[in-house]
Amino acid sequence: MASPLIDDRELLAKLVGLDTTSARSNRDAIDAICDYLDRPGLRLHRLAAGEGKENLVVEAGPDDGTGSGLTLSGHLDCVPTGEGWTTDPFELIERDGALFGRGACDMKGFDALAINALARAASQELSAPLALVLTCDEEIGGVGAACLVDSWPSDHVLPRSTIIGEPTLLKVVRMHKGHLKFYVRIHGSPGHSGNPTAGRNALAAGASAVGVLSGIAKAFQEMRTDTSAYFDDVSHPVLAVVGMESGQAWNIIPDECEIRCGLRVLPDQDAAVVLDDIRDALGSALKGFQWELVVYNDNPPLCTSEEAEVNDLACGAVRQDRSIGVSFCSDGGHLAKLGLECVLWGPGSIEQAHQADEFISLEQLNLGADLLKAAITQQCMRSEKG
Repeated sequence: MASPLIDDRELLAKLVGLDTTSARSNRDAIDAICDYLDRPGLRLHRLAAGEGKENLVVEAGPDDGTGSGLTLSGHLDCVPTGEGWTTDPFELIERDGALFGRGACDMKGFDALAINALARAASQELSAPLALVLTCDEEIGGVGAACLVDSWPSDHVLPRSTIIGEPTLLKVVRMHKGHLKFYVRIHGSPGHSGNPTAGRNALAAGASAVGVLSGIAKAFQEMRTDTSAYFDDVSHPVLAVVGMESGQAWNIIPDECEIRCGLRVLPDQDAAVVLDDIRDALGSALKGFQWELVVYNDNPPLCTSEEAEVNDLACGAVRQDRSIGVSFCSDGGHLAKLGLECVLWGPGSIEQAHQADEFISLEQLNLGADLLKAAITQQCMRSEKG
């Protein structure tokens, strides 16, 4: 027997109560959602994503394979709670017109709305497909979405128009930068630090490499592309040195050095070409040393066409006449490889994401529910849209 429907706020409380920090397995959350969505009319697909993680795809309506209808997409994982909370991070608390809890904004608020939308759709007559995609490990680089792309059957077509409910204050975002993480690893040779001619100092070479990378980062600040105009906050690509490790002891010349970097390219840039330029610049600085640049994770940019049906749908709903780009990532760059046309469009503010006392306002949650219901009606419940 199907579980009784509960309201969005109660469902959000249940999701917040499940610790889905990226370092943990998400199977308890997947189990709970599958139990709730175990209803006639819904087709559930659990897909292994490695290390005790799963992705979930739920479908309702006709399986017509045309790409019509609507896909709703969210991630279940959250960043660690950290310090500074004045409430229990895993208990949804209402205060001053807002709901507090880890993930309430990013992005279990939208997840609750989307899960309930599928639960309601189970008992409705849909004229076009409605799908829900819930991923793991978005917060560590879109890892779950990348696994989904690899594991999803190529002949199983999901609805092309896709709403990713990242917190955008319900503004429509059709493009974002990518985030590629890479290492520069430098190999020298050890020696006694009492002899300045002993060994080959990989750390000193690393300092030169950081100088080169910093110069590239500064040059990027003057770089503009055709999509720069859509990025109000940071309109250029970004290269950031975020970590450096080297050295074993006070009396040993460091023979290894590892530099960690993050590269955020604009949607109309090719990250591979940019990396080649970075390699060329480092090669000049690291002559005489063995070294390599190794990509750790690549979360690609998103650039959905302004003419895409989902962009028209969402922009029309909120009367938005200008395209927007953001500097944070989503699963959209990966999901686009499945032929999905994605926009970010969800309740809550990204300013609250990853913070202590994370919250979503009740006003945003309720407005998001109304807009999502209208979008489903328009895309999935009429044989002819008008």
